[in-house]
Amino acid sequence: MKTLFQKALLIGMIGLGTSTLKAQVVSNADHSADFRNYYTFAWIQPDVQVQNPMYNNALITKNIENDVNKVLINKGLQINTQNPDLLFKFRTYTEKAISNNGGYSMGYPMIGYSRVGRMIVPYSMGFWGGYAFGPYSYTQGTLVIEAIDAKTNQLVWQGGASGSVSPKRIEKLIAKGVNKIMQKYPA
Repeated sequence: MKTLFQKALLIGMIGLGTSTLKAQVVSNADHSADFRNYYTFAWIQPDVQVQNPMYNNALITKNIENDVNKVLINKGLQINTQNPDLLFKFRTYTEKAISNNGGYSMGYPMIGYSRVGRMIVPYSMGFWGGYAFGPYSYTQGTLVIEAIDAKTNQLVWQGGASGSVSPKRIEKLIAKGVNKIMQKYPA
């Protein structure tokens, strides 16, 4: 019985682990750009295409910019709003999505034993299992960070992350997403 329970639990965890909810991080760079020649940066107006005020407010903008600033300063760049080498911009999008995590666990009878006089008598305690992992909706969020050469006004780098977002964890999700994206920024 214990082995069946462990197998069902493992199957359920594998089904959840392969979910579309894991953050996907991608980046792309202009290979003709020499990132060693970029010393300073500034921010331009973000592109926020989000209706829910929990995901669209001045605090989120400030947190994204501050998290990116920390990474860039650690990489040796400096903020210069007067004459920057790079202009940074971010874009955010949210949309409702549905996950189709398939799988189910079969019901197994749970049997208990009771002593009646000298005899041990089995009795049914019901069934374990029968829970289905079916479709459910969630909010899919995307954060894209872009670096634009200030002299040529050409995009030289872009990184993005996409995954499930929640208002309860938005601050942590932003910090984690920015960190993963900026790891791909050419130093």
